[in-house]
Amino acid sequence: MAWRTISTSDCKLTPVEVSVLNAIQGATTGLQTRLTDTVAEFIAAMTAAGYNVKNDGSVPDQLRGHITSRCLWLFLTDFAQLKSMMTDGRRDMANKAEAMLEKIAQRTAGAIEDPSGTAASNANWNSNNKLILRTQPTPSPSVQFQPTPPGMPYANPNAPADD
Repeated sequence: MAWRTISTSDCKLTPVEVSVLNAIQGATTGLQTRLTDTVAEFIAAMTAAGYNVKNDGSVPDQLRGHITSRCLWLFLTDFAQLKSMMTDGRRDMANKAEAMLEKIAQRTAGAIEDPSGTAASNANWNSNNKLILRTQPTPSPSVQFQPTPPGMPYANPNAPADD
């Protein structure tokens, strides 16, 4: 994961919705303003909760979906002409984003990626990475198994079952 800036193109709109948006005077500017405000809202909550943040308007990838969902929902409530775009799915995603913002403010959000690239936690649970992956070569065993000498019986998993 990384910290990146979000643009209005990250707000999931269909081509038809984009054309409607472009036809309404001030809507495109309104979406950009709402996005800037929403990013600032999340950055302020993270700063208040003690998370490290960047001051360049970028956000951690893990929060991008929450930020764009909240931004889009608040934007749609700003423009009555866009009421048809206010779907149940978008409302549900906005509610999840609201819950995440609340968790950040209460310092219970768990690990949020630090701008340096490491997971940082100000929550009340252990959030260290638990990736189980061997990155070093496996050591050779202390005892090597010898192949069966010729003529000795061996187990054949494909043999017929004993009766």
